[in-house]
Amino acid sequence: MSASRAGRATLRRWWPLALAAALLAALGVSLRTEHEARAHFPRAQPQALAHLLADFSQQPNIGSWTVLEDRSNYTTWRYSVAYECGARCAGRGRVEAHDWHASDAPAHGAAAAHRVTVRLRACAPPPLLPWPFFCDETETVSAVRREAAGARLAVRAWAECSALAALSGACGARLRAQLDAHLLRVRAALHERHHSA
Repeated sequence: MSASRAGRATLRRWWPLALAAALLAALGVSLRTEHEARAHFPRAQPQALAHLLADFSQQPNIGSWTVLEDRSNYTTWRYSVAYECGARCAGRGRVEAHDWHASDAPAHGAAAAHRVTVRLRACAPPPLLPWPFFCDETETVSAVRREAAGARLAVRAWAECSALAALSGACGARLRAQLDAHLLRVRAALHERHHSA
């Protein structure tokens, strides 16, 4: 057998493995997508809206969850959680809520604005395989400000998804749907609080 035939035979044997490795590497590449939203919440107190945004139980598509760490003071609340996000999916989250006070406001309860940051990381292996784990990450930064007739919310959200999900548009669509579902839950909770008071 000549050297060129032996080389081609070796190439044919390793070609499927090289293709599978290239596919896994391509799936492991993350791309970023962004989304912005603004909403008005009439008759809502800004601190009540900020509290609901920082309440992990208001996150959509989250199974059971457990607080791993919790630290807070009068102006800042930080906690991290572990959560279930599907049959083979495990997630971690971190929530940070900050109050911004006007210079003449009391130190507690009368914040002029609130900022809530929620970071989520959900990891799962591909179907039928135990490994490797692919992770989707999202970060949502919400700014809540007092308005004459309620509260104004401005949200910026980012997602890091697999290249395949980002290029197909699924990542952006999922980010928008997640943000819309979260805001619907928050609106419903505010409505329920308003009518039960």
